Amino acid sequence: MLKRTSAALGYVALSVFLMPSRAHAAAAEGKPQEASAQSSSSEAAEAPGEAPADAALEDPSLPKGTLDLHIVDPSGHALARTDVALAILYNSVAKGESRKRLAAMTDDVGNARFKDLESGSGIAYRPTVIKDGATFSIPPFPLGQRGMRALLHVYPVTNDVDQALIVSQSMVYAEVKDDRIQIQQALKIYNFGKNAWVPPGNFVIVLPDTFTAFATQQGMTDVGVEAVPQKGVKLHGTFAPGQHVVEFKWQLPYAGEAQVKFEVGMPPHLAAARVIAPASRGMTMAVDGFEPTKTSTDGMGQRALVTERQIRRDEPPVRTLTVEVKGLPTEGPGKVIASFLALSTVVAGLVLGTRKAPPRDTKRERDQLLAALEAVEAARKDGSLGPKTYERARRELLDDVARTFAHDAPAKTMSIKKPKVSG
Repeated sequence: MLKRTSAALGYVALSVFLMPSRAHAAAAEGKPQEASAQSSSSEAAEAPGEAPADAALEDPSLPKGTLDLHIVDPSGHALARTDVALAILYNSVAKGESRKRLAAMTDDVGNARFKDLESGSGIAYRPTVIKDGATFSIPPFPLGQRGMRALLHVYPVTNDVDQALIVSQSMVYAEVKDDRIQIQQALKIYNFGKNAWVPPGNFVIVLPDTFTAFATQQGMTDVGVEAVPQKGVKLHGTFAPGQHVVEFKWQLPYAGEAQVKFEVGMPPHLAAARVIAPASRGMTMAVDGFEPTKTSTDGMGQRALVTERQIRRDEPPVRTLTVEVKGLPTEGPGKVIASFLALSTVVAGLVLGTRKAPPRDTKRERDQLLAALEAVEAARKDGSLGPKTYERARRELLDDVARTFAHDAPAKTMSIKKPKVSG
């Protein structure tokens, strides 16, 4: 009963972010629903009964270099005798990056004071409380010419995703390249409850077992993902009440097929997902259970296929998406010709470097080169050969054709008369 209730409450809360009219309008324009999510998040933070957000603000009543930190529970009650850490980050062109940590304990009313702190553009402070395996912190901030007051909430911790009101959104950007499929994923994970969720160590978002080249960038919090080879990615960190964004990318091998199909794992309690793929003309994409794709443009101005889906709370949970792309351009003559030219150069070098070349059949060689030149021109015309590869292939073929004519030209000998030497 608790699982169904927590998920249902989360879906109701997330419905504020995903009003159908906004979602469909954004889909028609090929834009993500960023603006509606951010505006609704701020509205939720200001709702009656909600605790104020964590923040650090200047206070002219405090001496310069002073930070007063107030630690409270979700209801705003002070947390006395709580260990606090203040991480200090130094960053300068001359000295690079270094870190320092100060420790303190809150008093009977939940306050901890740090004095004589340095200020400057290359120095940032991050107050942190660690509790039950969770890390609660305020994003790094600099000190100005006045003292500062900071407020930090510490929440009860759970490892059970169903004990926290977690709801998520996902965006998948899939791009087929020459020899790989590159997948970029952006996850928005919302916690609408008053418990912080720390995923257990075995909480993995499943990916195809052949995925490679995983990459991510750690943000200013401990929230993130790490690769689990042949399984997927593991969520880690403290998902306190509020919104969290996790981004990462990975690749799948691709051998030039005209059609590919792959699965992408999703975060827990998925409420909405969008899939985008840059597309050449004739390419199609389908995602199981999603609406038909629409043609739009991506952030780079490229033609793209876009589809999305909102999952109702009475539907089964969606843990993976099955994406199928058809109509991919297969290996064209341009790629074959470029490979042939490179291989020919290597083979010729090896042969000429080890033995004397046999007599050349220049006419047959010239016919083959002219046929290859025609193929290059046709490939450039239909767009399957890029301008740089076209210019290189055409230049090298014409040079080789010219060499066959030069080889056929009769050799001219020059006689050099020796000067007469007077006796």
